[in-house]
Amino acid sequence: MNVVSFDELQQQFPEGFCQHLSMFGALSEESLNFLLQQGSLLAVQSGDKLFCRGDNSDKFYVILNGSVRFYQDRDNDGERVPLRLYVAGEQIGFVGMIGLHQRRGDAIVEQEGYLLEISSALFHQLCEEYPEMFMIFLINITREMSREISHLDEMYVAKS
Repeated sequence: MNVVSFDELQQQFPEGFCQHLSMFGALSEESLNFLLQQGSLLAVQSGDKLFCRGDNSDKFYVILNGSVRFYQDRDNDGERVPLRLYVAGEQIGFVGMIGLHQRRGDAIVEQEGYLLEISSALFHQLCEEYPEMFMIFLINITREMSREISHLDEMYVAKS
């Protein structure tokens, strides 16, 4: 994992690329640039670990491109079970951060790409600096989480 600058990111993607990602839908350019400039922009490679079970949940990631797979260990036999593949425009790690609990699984980059790391401090700062955009960002996160819950429900029913 390598940290890249906002300028480097802009060279990688066409203008307006990030505005079209679902997590950033309807955010103002100013508030989005605030997140991109104040957050940590990461160039990731396949196999990079974002976090592991038991790590602190003091940040989350928005996938700009590439993909990240989330795994949990099955309690009865310790087998690592892939639960979900996160792709461009989605976030991973928000639930742990907002729930104030340690990571409950492992997040591993599956396809190289770029991520935006948003710390809990930056998340709070967005609320203070751009309260209206913060509400929209929360709606975007909530919408994605509702889709994830539906997906997990389908997985549960399929296994039953």
